[in-house]
Amino acid sequence: MSAQKQKLNVLQQVEHMKSKGIRFNIEDEKYATEYLSNNTYYFKLKAYEKLYNKSPTGENAGKYINLEFAYLRDLATIDSLLRKKILSIAIDIEHYLKVKLLNDFNLSHEDGYEIIKAFKEMDPNHFEKDIANKLNGRLCSSLVAKYKDDFAIWNFIEIIGFNDFRTLYELFYIRNSEMFCNKKDNTNFKGEYYYLINPVRLLRNAAAHNNCLLIGLSPSLNLPLNYNGNVQSFLGKNGIKNTSLNRQMSKPIIHDFCVMLYLYSLIAPEKAQIHTFEEFKELFENRVFRNINYYKSNSLIESSLEFMYKVVCVFEKNVKKN
Repeated sequence: MSAQKQKLNVLQQVEHMKSKGIRFNIEDEKYATEYLSNNTYYFKLKAYEKLYNKSPTGENAGKYINLEFAYLRDLATIDSLLRKKILSIAIDIEHYLKVKLLNDFNLSHEDGYEIIKAFKEMDPNHFEKDIANKLNGRLCSSLVAKYKDDFAIWNFIEIIGFNDFRTLYELFYIRNSEMFCNKKDNTNFKGEYYYLINPVRLLRNAAAHNNCLLIGLSPSLNLPLNYNGNVQSFLGKNGIKNTSLNRQMSKPIIHDFCVMLYLYSLIAPEKAQIHTFEEFKELFENRVFRNINYYKSNSLIESSLEFMYKVVCVFEKNVKKN
């Protein structure tokens, strides 16, 4: 069990950063104190330290190498902007997946009620608890109260979260695999986009909960990623080298980022894609790269941001080409 750490006020936080080798040459200590008092909090800002190495030996042993306070602040700003854009895209993906599901439902022989009964039977306790929570909430309580004893798929998807939607999506296509699977062996068919949904859900949840996304730039050592070959194949065919793909896709945030854009490119209307990818490209050009010189000595950060930009450009060019 780790020892408890002492509470630090803002001035002490700045001194603590100095003791760890963080410098204040670009933005001075006064600016840092004001920033930590008014714009963010220490633990959130210091999370990006993980992207920097420490001196292993010598008089600076244990201190960060070439790390300025300004770099941490810039990363926090970039992260915040990326979170907002990612959340917007992920919400749109959830919407278009629901559109797709309901369109396929209309082509099926489902009546809309039996599938929700089957969904409930998968985990009755979870179902009843979730409905009870929503019944006592403010956002969709009237809708839940009206249909709680007789849900159909078209009103049920209006009240469920992304994870439950993913389960419902899987259930629908398993029940209707003969109609929607274009392969002879449809025993494992869970829907055309099923294997793309979870990375988007995880990324959306992280963005919605204001988690620091960029600390996921460090390659995952003990968190296995279920790579989707279609995503890597698409990017490879559109000019991104396999060596770069293999290296960058081992990073959780970049893996899920690529899957998100790929799924969006498959289900969003063309006009929406053009607008979204152009806007995302401009975000990189006008803000993410504004201080890219900060990261010339940190290849992990520099190469990751440049790779994400290349991926955005691939999708932006592809939708215009079509």
